[in-house]
Amino acid sequence: VWGTPKNLRAPVNSAAWESLPSLSFDGKQIYFSSNRPGGFGGKDIWVTTFEDNKFTEPVNLGPTINTEYDEDAPLIHQDNQTLYFSSSGWPGMGSNDLFYSRKDENGNFTAPVNMGYPINTSGDERSFHISRSGKKAFISSSRLGGFGGVDIYSFQLYKEAQPVPTSYVKG
Repeated sequence: VWGTPKNLRAPVNSAAWESLPSLSFDGKQIYFSSNRPGGFGGKDIWVTTFEDNKFTEPVNLGPTINTEYDEDAPLIHQDNQTLYFSSSGWPGMGSNDLFYSRKDENGNFTAPVNMGYPINTSGDERSFHISRSGKKAFISSSRLGGFGGVDIYSFQLYKEAQPVPTSYVKG
C-alpha cells in the first residue's frame, strides 16, 4: 500500500526546478535534474546522499557530465556505476540525445558516450529506462514515423552500453 508522499524539503528541494529523480539501488543516493544556482547552465544533473538520517547538500556532477545546455532524465543503474541521461549540450544527432557514463576506479564519472543511431535520431530522445538484466531498454522519442508527438520504444541494448552485470542476495 502506498503511503502519503513526503516532500524531501531543503536541501534537495529548492526554489529552482528539480525533477526526474533516480534512486540508487542501495537507496543511499538520488540523482536528479535541476536548474538550481551553481550549475553550468540550463539543467544539470546533481546527486544527494542519505547520511545520518537526512539528505546531504546536492553536489553537481561537474563538467564531465554537465554542459552549458540541458542535461536531463538521469538514470543510475542497479550496478551503481552506469549513469544514463539525456543532453542537448553534448554533440549529437538531434535536439536531445541519450548518453551513458561509468564511474572510474576513483568513483568519478567518465566522459559521456553518445548511444548513437538508431537509438538517437534527428528527433528528440529524452528518457531512458532499462530492464534488470541490462539488455532491454526503453526510450521516449519524437522520431519520425511514430504515432504522436512522443512515443515509447523498446529494443535490445548493444553490449558496450549495457551496465555492469549485477546480482544480489537477500536473506
